[in-house]
Amino acid sequence: MPGGYMGKYCVVNLTDGATETVEPSDEFYRKYLSGYGIGAAVIAQRQKQGVDPLSSESHLGFCSGLLTGSGALFSGRFMVVGKSPLTGGWGDANAGGFFSRELKKAGYDAVFFTGRAEKPVWAYLTEKGVEIRDASALWGKDAIETEELIRDKLGDRRVQIAAIGRAGEKISLISGVVTDGGRIAARSGLGAVMGSKGLKAFAVRGKQKIPVAEPDRIKTINKKFMKEFNESKVADRLSVRFMNFSSRIISRTGISIPAQASTLRELYKRYGTPGLTVYSALTGDMPIKNWDGVGYLDYTLDSAAKNSDESVIRYQKRKYACHSCPLACGGIIDIKKGRYSGTEGHKPEYETLGAFGGLLLHDDLDTIIEINEMCNRAGIDTISTGTCIAFATECFLKGIIDEKITDGLKLGWGKSDEIVKLTEMIIQREGLGDILADGVKRAVEKIGPDSAEFAMHAGGQELPMHDSRLDPGYGIAYQCEPTPGRHTISCFLYANLFNVEKIFPEARRMVRGAKGKIAKNVRRYTAGTFYMQLINSGGMCLFGALTSRIPIVEYLNAVTGWGLSADDYFRTGERILSLRKAFNVREGIKPEDQKLSDRAMGKLPLKEGPLKNVTIDMDALQSEFFQTVGWDPATGGPTREKMKELGIDMLT
Repeated sequence: MPGGYMGKYCVVNLTDGATETVEPSDEFYRKYLSGYGIGAAVIAQRQKQGVDPLSSESHLGFCSGLLTGSGALFSGRFMVVGKSPLTGGWGDANAGGFFSRELKKAGYDAVFFTGRAEKPVWAYLTEKGVEIRDASALWGKDAIETEELIRDKLGDRRVQIAAIGRAGEKISLISGVVTDGGRIAARSGLGAVMGSKGLKAFAVRGKQKIPVAEPDRIKTINKKFMKEFNESKVADRLSVRFMNFSSRIISRTGISIPAQASTLRELYKRYGTPGLTVYSALTGDMPIKNWDGVGYLDYTLDSAAKNSDESVIRYQKRKYACHSCPLACGGIIDIKKGRYSGTEGHKPEYETLGAFGGLLLHDDLDTIIEINEMCNRAGIDTISTGTCIAFATECFLKGIIDEKITDGLKLGWGKSDEIVKLTEMIIQREGLGDILADGVKRAVEKIGPDSAEFAMHAGGQELPMHDSRLDPGYGIAYQCEPTPGRHTISCFLYANLFNVEKIFPEARRMVRGAKGKIAKNVRRYTAGTFYMQLINSGGMCLFGALTSRIPIVEYLNAVTGWGLSADDYFRTGERILSLRKAFNVREGIKPEDQKLSDRAMGKLPLKEGPLKNVTIDMDALQSEFFQTVGWDPATGGPTREKMKELGIDMLT
């Protein structure tokens, strides 16, 4: 067998405890790799059309990466996959830590759960198979407590655990799956799927060796890679040092400075993602005041700085790196105030700092740290939660809801106590929190159409902290990708940083053949999303791809021994993207169902700031993207001809 994969996956029926082990062909792995490639292929074949994601018939998958555990750098991520209860289409989310490697060491590339347990259970996977154990004593515990209790029960500190907290137990459609003390596969609402099955946790422990076709070649690739990765240029260090100053100039003048992977690498090494807060808030990247404000006017440099770079790492006691990561952008912090005072936690990432910062005009870092820990323990998506609170705040201030609905809370921008309380209400599904716990799209259905203007989402998924009016490539990602409202695939900025045209000859041909700037940008975006399918199916990290040229083709061939060309892998990325999108078409998702919120398109343009009078033509961008990838504008997915060409016509 070639290297990189363990050659089997397992399907566990929680209704009766039955397990099935499947050994796909080598050709199957060539077509879909692992990660969400294998996840989409298995669920598309095994799950019937139209299945309710919260029913016993649905499947929830935990998938390792093809490159995880091989020695390849940046390969420590795992995927949770299934039909999203939040969007109704394909759902996936990923997280780092060490779960992915342990899953493979247990002998499996993926494990899928179907059925529903009569009472709460947790699953324990080893090389001997899967055991289903009683989780009655764990139900009601937060995700971090659950991890510790299972480790104590097993007497094994090396066991890796993915669990849900209170949000998943209460079937919140914005809940995720937590691992490694607070890292969350947060998006798509898959924590609700896990909770609906009565599955509190999935623990894995293994000792098998992960096969690698050419281990010495991996070492050679890594040595060459790290030589460049560790280079620190004076210009990059200065750019990071003076980034807040340059952000102020950019915000006032509109002067754009091209992003450099080496500068971003330097910033992430020093601060992690919180190093971006001031820059994003002032230059138009971070949505301000529920997408209706201007950074330097409504949030100000002083407020943004309280939630950025030095302010955040002042709490950091040690850096944190996921499996096989040379960047170490994470950090473990001392929590100094609030209900978790005196404990440790993961530092808040940029998305959390934006969602509970600029989006709400809120600058109390201690409160944001407390909220971050609340969300990590409850297993709930901070992007969606912050967006739900911004939606509710604007509804309250516009008189659409009142104190009867808010249980006496006088919501307003920047009000720490109210933000904390409403976060808790969402987690516990109490009062207004019960309405918000399923996201803003469903909240509009309950509150009324007058609130729709303030609901920032695409296809039911709340929008991330990157403004599509600044980078219209995000608009394509939010509206057109299989999982809408996501920022971790491609945009115009990412595609430039990926340098895809230097990796794939077909990407060069595709971009050079474009006529006009829009077509060129969209085609480069498309090459970026094909590339990210390989990154995600390989178990690799977006930040590695943004801060360096990951030798993805060299890694894949050294690990597997396949000897495929760069364009062979490029086509594999295209196949996986179209397979995930074809799943949406099968489930009845149409292009209009994933439409981006009007504010995110600038339908009512801002009157001040870097995004003054900016609008984006999503119809033109979507048309160009669909044409480039061979998707039918009526269905929003691959045509029958394209599916046959890619070998994914099993869905037709």
